[in-house]
Order: sequence, then structure tokens, then C-alpha cells
Amino acid sequence: MNDNIEVKVFRFDPENDDRPRYETHEVPADEPKSVRTLLRYIRENHDPTLAFRDHICFKGTCSNCLINVNGKSARACSTRVDTGETVVLEPLSVHPVIKDLVVDRGVKVKTDEATFTIKEGTTIDIDREE
Repeated sequence: MNDNIEVKVFRFDPENDDRPRYETHEVPADEPKSVRTLLRYIRENHDPTLAFRDHICFKGTCSNCLINVNGKSARACSTRVDTGETVVLEPLSVHPVIKDLVVDRGVKVKTDEATFTIKEGTTIDIDREE
């Protein structure tokens, strides 16, 4: 039995990178781990520049940690990955990327005429080759 989890993480800093890339990390695991735990391990042991929303509501309801896990939207705090598995982590593709897995979901501003959503960042279309 493989006591690791292979984590492929989307990396992109629009201010410094010409194009996005994926980095692969092996995370030791003797039991299933949450995606948030995997990301924290990578940041603490491999790359302190990894950006992701590390806020946790302790209830799995706030959705601040939403990212794409294996191509589907999921909460990083409560989505589990089993030992021996490979997981691909990407930003939510409907929002502009600020850095790595952090996206700009926008700020709603109401005026007398309308409600606007203001966003910053770079929009990335992820086209998976299969």
C-alpha cells in the first residue's frame, strides 16, 4: 500500500508568470487527508509561496475554501483524499485567478440603478487533455 498522496497543484501568479503550470508533490499519509491539510503540508514543507484560502469556518458551510478537486467544485476543508490516490487541485474556473488557487469572487456594490460585481485578476480557462 502506498502511504503517500500525489498532489498536482495549479500554479500561476499573473504578476510574475508567463503561463500557468502544475507542480506535483508527494504528501505522506497513513490515513485519508482533507484537501486543506494537503495544501497546508505542501506550503509548510515544500513551498511557502503556495496561495490558497486557508480560512475555515469549522462547519463546512462558508465556501471560502472552494476550489476544483479533480475537475469538480469542492470544499477544501471537508473533501477527503485516500492514501495512494492522485488528486488535481485547480482554481474555480468561473472566476479570475489572483494567484495559484486564490480567485476573485468579486465584491457586490449596489447603486440606485443596479447591483455590480467588481472583480480583479486574470481569467484562466482550464482545458483538460484527456
